[in-house]
Amino acid sequence: MASFRDHLKEDDQARIDALRAIIRNEDKAIAEREGAMMSAKDALLYEEDSVMKYALAQTKSGFTFHSMVMYANPDIFALAKDLAGVKPQKGCLNIADLAKLDAPAFTEMLRASAAKDFSPVIAHYKRKQKSKA
Repeated sequence: MASFRDHLKEDDQARIDALRAIIRNEDKAIAEREGAMMSAKDALLYEEDSVMKYALAQTKSGFTFHSMVMYANPDIFALAKDLAGVKPQKGCLNIADLAKLDAPAFTEMLRASAAKDFSPVIAHYKRKQKSKA
């Protein structure tokens, strides 16, 4: 799959691939595809039932991991706030240096995220899409 990762240094490519593996291994309900996420035209999107659940993209100052699960669940955000190597915001983690990201803690956060019922978020976005049609 071609994406922003193809333009990264080899070390960062390997780290992005490791994050992709964590995301896919911990949340079996998602499908990965390329797409746009906010200002990032070249992001990796992780969708459940065609609704974006997570996204991974490059930014001007590093990388970002977006999580609708974290946005919708304060307990997941609390886990994110304790992650080393990230600057958490309401629905995303800004990662300046992938080498400093605490991968085991990120894995635990993804495992807890995957265990959450995402169906209310899916229903919300499907209703919004239906009302626009």
